[in-house]
Amino acid sequence: MASADHGAGAPTLYTAEEAAEILRVKKSWLERQSAARKVPFTMLGGAYRFSLAHLVAIVQMHEQAPGPLTEIRDRSSRTRRPRAPQQAVSREPAPLRPRPRNGPHRAT
Repeated sequence: MASADHGAGAPTLYTAEEAAEILRVKKSWLERQSAARKVPFTMLGGAYRFSLAHLVAIVQMHEQAPGPLTEIRDRSSRTRRPRAPQQAVSREPAPLRPRPRNGPHRAT
């Protein structure tokens, strides 16, 4: 990883492979997201580069907050509603029909 700064204020940029390793995702996923402009990146010399700020932003973009808490009910307190009686359904199979022909049809 390129973690050494080469001067005052020079940002550390990671390659797609290094950034994918840090984020623990596949390099191909990171490249697809970058190509689709769904994640922040810097393009240098035709290659994707990622700063620490980019990596933090990517993590925050994909963060999932927990949903609202729902009331937890005890299973024994549930009451079952009686089901409506089902109407009698005919169990006879539908009549068979021939398959439509493929290709040109001849008029008879």
